[in-house]
Amino acid sequence: MFLRNPFHGAFGLDIGDLSLKLAKLKKKPGYFGRPDSYTVTTLRAISLPPGIIVNGEIQQPELARKKLLLLLGKEGGKFEEIKTPWVVADLPEPKTFLKLIEVPSEDGELSSDDVLYQASKHLPFDLDEAYLDWQIINYDSKSNVAHILIGAVPKIISDSYTYFLESAGLSPITLEIEALTLARALITAGKEYHNEARAILDLGATRSCLIIYDHNTLQFSMNINFSGELINTALVQELKMEYADAEQLKIKQGLTPAKNSPRYLTIMTRLTNKLAEDVRRAIDFYNDRFPNPNPVTHITMAGGVANLNNLDNFLSRKLKISTHPGNAWKNLLPGKIIAREKQARGLVAASVLGLALRALQKP
Repeated sequence: MFLRNPFHGAFGLDIGDLSLKLAKLKKKPGYFGRPDSYTVTTLRAISLPPGIIVNGEIQQPELARKKLLLLLGKEGGKFEEIKTPWVVADLPEPKTFLKLIEVPSEDGELSSDDVLYQASKHLPFDLDEAYLDWQIINYDSKSNVAHILIGAVPKIISDSYTYFLESAGLSPITLEIEALTLARALITAGKEYHNEARAILDLGATRSCLIIYDHNTLQFSMNINFSGELINTALVQELKMEYADAEQLKIKQGLTPAKNSPRYLTIMTRLTNKLAEDVRRAIDFYNDRFPNPNPVTHITMAGGVANLNNLDNFLSRKLKISTHPGNAWKNLLPGKIIAREKQARGLVAASVLGLALRALQKP
């Protein structure tokens, strides 16, 4: 273990289909039993035109590189230059796999071959064509079973992200599965949950997912067919309106009636009913397929769509589970009261703040 982090100035980079986000933190050590806190020294974003990155795949690497250089302040523009090469970036949730699995072990000792053999039974892609990482969560001596959290990504996706970062002069410390990043930002650090599970519902511009956190570790994540773009497309097609007008109407009204558009709430209700059904299906899958599941007692929402007016109340009623926007600043400023406007901004930045926290950790 290094006494100091050798990756001085490391930052987090969130790579999305429609944006790149960058965050850099400064640690303020806590004294006399107080937790550490963090100051955001840099938080910036740049939009990506549709088609550069599609469903997590970098389709136009040269255009993506130019946008990244602008974000880094290396190609002029409004941003101050980021001079350090060290970066922690995320991998696209639809292309990754995360699950807690059980691996038989007589004495708690495990070899890589043991884990790989069991992991191959769960992965949705060929093990030879994927990078896999794993971590022992705990060992149950009564049943001689080790609980292992596995994460995997196709090599072609991971290699393309590494090349993308290196093409802009960056040196990735690690590429992290997005579910881990979100949990780091949105699950209260150091808090233990007894006899209850938590869920994170990430509602993004082009994709969404549900993450289950139980027994004080991540259990699994599942993609959800819902997004801000899906809403906009439905409004454009069914209300015969321009895209920009649909976006503004969605932001202004959320799940409330629109005076000049009687059909608006009907469309939104249909889409969010489907969202609620998919979330319920994912929770039922967890309850049916995982050992000793605790009931999900709270759903924390993240992503820009989580800011929609009345969405939390709608999902709480439909699911009969408390559902509210999360606080992405809670582990940066523990114990501090965060203004509502800042909390709303944090929902969009949850992933990149989680990455920035990881960037400060010692290897």
